[in-house]
Amino acid sequence: MKNNALNIAIFFIVFAIFAAGCVQKAEEPSVEEPEEFVDTGVLFVDSTPTQAQVYVNGELKGDTPLTLYNLPVGAYDTVVKKEGYGDSQKTVVVKVGKTEEVYVELNQLAASKTTEGKKTEDVKLEEAPKNISATQFNKINVSAFAMYHDFEKSLFTDVRTDKSDLFSRKYDNYVHFTAITPAKIGIINKPLKDVDKADCITAESGALPVFSGQTLCVRTIEGSSIAIGWDKSPSELEWVLFS
Repeated sequence: MKNNALNIAIFFIVFAIFAAGCVQKAEEPSVEEPEEFVDTGVLFVDSTPTQAQVYVNGELKGDTPLTLYNLPVGAYDTVVKKEGYGDSQKTVVVKVGKTEEVYVELNQLAASKTTEGKKTEDVKLEEAPKNISATQFNKINVSAFAMYHDFEKSLFTDVRTDKSDLFSRKYDNYVHFTAITPAKIGIINKPLKDVDKADCITAESGALPVFSGQTLCVRTIEGSSIAIGWDKSPSELEWVLFS
């Protein structure tokens, strides 16, 4: 009898110790797996004209100018579309910690007109009359990648002044301009020689790329109207002040 009682007591002691161990194990906090970090970069897309739709890998992301942050590194199929213009498609490789810049110039499609009793037919866009004599052009030698432009003093250097109107960055086939507040800029899709003051009344943008054959309209800090363009090389710009 004593042995049976002793065995029963030992059984209950062992069971209690085992149960306590299970409870303690269950209460131990679980260790969370560390989060996996993904290398990312930035994609900036701009176009001429602006307000064009940007599709990345077939998904609409927004309108130009558009900046997409925290994109996982890799290749992206980028398509820029705007009604009345041909699509532009590029494959862009996003690199870790870097900003990939894409600037596209959309080609305007042929205009169409309808007359009563006649079917619609495609017609070529008419060229604007020439309004500026080439003898009126002033020159800007874009010798540096980045430059500031002060048109009041005709000062174009890599040092900003208190009256600088624009900041420019020169690339192989275009120049990217950023207006310095309160100056404003706009794009005209025709060469400088064919632009007049009336074309520049819609200068309301802050940053734009300018390609050969286009004209950048500037409303300066002082309120003057300036037109800038280039023909063969973005290293030599021409500009004119409208009276």
